[in-house]
Amino acid sequence: MNAVREWSAAICLTALVATFLQSLVPGGSMERMVRFVLGAFMICAIIVPLAKTAPQIGTWFQVDTSSRSSSPFVGTVDRQISEAAQESIQNLVITECRNIGVKCKNVRVFMDTNEDGSISINKVVVILAKGYRSDCEKASAHLQKVLGLKTEVIADENG
Repeated sequence: MNAVREWSAAICLTALVATFLQSLVPGGSMERMVRFVLGAFMICAIIVPLAKTAPQIGTWFQVDTSSRSSSPFVGTVDRQISEAAQESIQNLVITECRNIGVKCKNVRVFMDTNEDGSISINKVVVILAKGYRSDCEKASAHLQKVLGLKTEVIADENG
């Protein structure tokens, strides 16, 4: 009961202060701004004591972060992110090979996912189509420059 009495006293005191401050403000364009600020002040005066007297209210709004690691969807989402990153790099490599006039047969991306969810790309292996053996060095130098990653380019001799 004491908490309710303190809360109501705080609201009354806030209302008196707000009324006094509003009477000091001259009319005009500043009056709207002062009303807004005093309204926010009143809302805070109502909410803050309520939050102090009922701390369990705050626990309703807390997010349970431990459920993320045990969620069945986490593995699926992580796998999809990894696949999307791989596909993006593969498309970039194919486009860059096409830009320098080299036909790409296959692209493999070797990457790891760290504990914090970040992806580390270790190496990109590009297999050029049959007949492009002489372009391996050119393609490797170009891809390393564009991607900024360790890139191994080999030619397919099997067809």
